[in-house]
Amino acid sequence: MWTQDKAIELCIALEAIAPQFGAHIGLTGGCLYKQGERKDCDILVYRIRQAPAVDAAGFFEAIKQIGVEKKSGFGWCRKAEWQGLSIDFFFPED
Repeated sequence: MWTQDKAIELCIALEAIAPQFGAHIGLTGGCLYKQGERKDCDILVYRIRQAPAVDAAGFFEAIKQIGVEKKSGFGWCRKAEWQGLSIDFFFPED
């Protein structure tokens, strides 16, 4: 199960990678707004204003190095897993 501390740990690791692909990371959903353990972690991947687009394919390839594996999805919502925990990535411009 996800905790807020675990979600923040992941977001910090993702933010170290995301700018290379025109993006920043934002935590949202239950891990941010609610107390206690959560079944998944909702992460917003938003475009850096100066970047023409987010390179989502490159981003997902790069985050494999920290153990995040894309499982499914396309467009604005993509499912992934990290350390056996479920992640929903949201891409608002897709």
